Amino acid sequence: MLDDAAARVGKRTGARPAHAVRQRARAGIERTERRAGVALVSPAVAAIVLTSIAPLVLAFGFSLTDYNLLQPPRWVGLRNYVGILGDPVFWKALENTLAFAFSQVAIGIVVAVLVALLFNGWLYGGALMRTFVYLPQAASYVVIALVWTMLLDPMTGPINRMLTAGGGSPVYFLSDPAWAMASIVVMSMWRNLGYFMIIILAALKSVPDELLEAAAIDGAGPIRRFFYVTLPTIRGVLSFVAITWFLGALQMFTQAYVMTGGGPVNATRTVVYLMYDEAFTNLNIGAASAMAVMLFLLVVALSLILRLVLRRKEES
Repeated sequence: MLDDAAARVGKRTGARPAHAVRQRARAGIERTERRAGVALVSPAVAAIVLTSIAPLVLAFGFSLTDYNLLQPPRWVGLRNYVGILGDPVFWKALENTLAFAFSQVAIGIVVAVLVALLFNGWLYGGALMRTFVYLPQAASYVVIALVWTMLLDPMTGPINRMLTAGGGSPVYFLSDPAWAMASIVVMSMWRNLGYFMIIILAALKSVPDELLEAAAIDGAGPIRRFFYVTLPTIRGVLSFVAITWFLGALQMFTQAYVMTGGGPVNATRTVVYLMYDEAFTNLNIGAASAMAVMLFLLVVALSLILRLVLRRKEES
């Protein structure tokens, strides 16, 4: 009754009811919050659009043209894609890219888990040793590649000096097609090991002690405890490491550029390296953009497949 009376008085005096005032104030607060949210999110959205979405759209557009940076783009349709698919060098580069990526993940995760297990209580001076293992991650690929190029030098490198001192013959690690990619794989693995080892070590430390103690009471030894207790517990982290490492390895360029120049005989030339050659050596922006689009689709497809496989393993 009081509200009705206030409403009648408001009508006679021209004043608004209290609940209408409250609703209008609440609506004003919601509008202010939405504007503040948009203002806070806008810089991040703009950065994503400018650095990711816009370059991808431009790359797709240029991939349908004949463009050499000196003349205006000329529409050619799918000719760049047809030419790439018919180029044996591209298939060799794709083979090298996949071989590098799969070897990094398959061997690297096993080594990273073993090193993390050592640091998880069995290795004396763990904190200092973790720092030493992680240090290569703090250096750029260019620095690490230059250091390893000197280490693997067939004449003056310390590795070959030790081989020849023992009566062996020097190994041409970076100029022999049989050794070049393997050398880059080892170098890249050594550089990335510390980062992924730290992630796996954090996952190992999060395994509940109660589970390990219960398994030990049931008679499970260290190996059985690892495979039946520890490994299932950290499987999600291992999936993250596998996907992250794999996607990064698909974009390998710096190591091959510094250490081998893509050789010998295209043994270390990857898709990204081929894109670089087409764009900045041959000035064929259209073909380079087509390779970029194809690599993007390959990365998306392989990442989805890898996630699906790892998720099924987790569920099983």
